[in-house]
Amino acid sequence: MRLLVVVVSAVVRVDAQGPPADHWPSVIASIERAAIEGSATSLKSARDDLLRRAPALSIGGRAPLVQYAIAYTAWRIASLSRVSDDERNAVLDDGAERLQAIVNANPQDAEALALLGGLYALQIGRSPFKAIVLGTRVSGALERAAELSPTNPRVALQAGISAFHTPAAFGGGANKAERLLRRSVELFAQEPRDRPWPNWGRVDVHAWLGQVLARKGDRIGARAEYDTALALAPSSGWVAHVLLPALERGTKP
Repeated sequence: MRLLVVVVSAVVRVDAQGPPADHWPSVIASIERAAIEGSATSLKSARDDLLRRAPALSIGGRAPLVQYAIAYTAWRIASLSRVSDDERNAVLDDGAERLQAIVNANPQDAEALALLGGLYALQIGRSPFKAIVLGTRVSGALERAAELSPTNPRVALQAGISAFHTPAAFGGGANKAERLLRRSVELFAQEPRDRPWPNWGRVDVHAWLGQVLARKGDRIGARAEYDTALALAPSSGWVAHVLLPALERGTKP
């Protein structure tokens, strides 16, 4: 596998009007809108736009964050059901490579480590036999992220998602997932809503906690979590059109 080199500088044309406008906020806003809606088409379009703008966005020391954002779109796209296996595998491989390059350059980057653990977990979900190799990478990345940033809500979120998909016999299970996700909820309550990106995950944590409670047979608790998620993001397609209907039917999403 080729080693992806994180772009650390970019040449941007500056005209007589002064420096170019910073499109970063609008690019991130577009990604988050698509993520909330659960639209594969919109997410792919936002990812393409981010890739196209990456050189210009990477000036001023922002290169690692831009690479993280590209990997984040991979995590979002690969989590959707309406994506082909080939495309899912391609974005997962690409995202993991980008995050590994970030971690290689800065082993203290807890955000990148946590998201890397999430991408590895999705790769296992697509090909369970990969757990032989990637299982320890998932746990290693998440444990290291928790050591570096124990109060980061996205670190606890990714650990909770991982525990949800891991049998109790192998260190996961619904009880552990619930504990980690409730911890994430507490940490999100302490994190300023206007903090610089990455600040995603407030909706996700309630959606995942709802799934944990549904698995444990707590339909009322699950419904409350889904309602909280929708209060935060009324346009959430995942919650409104996947999770809630599955809860009503008593089936898995």
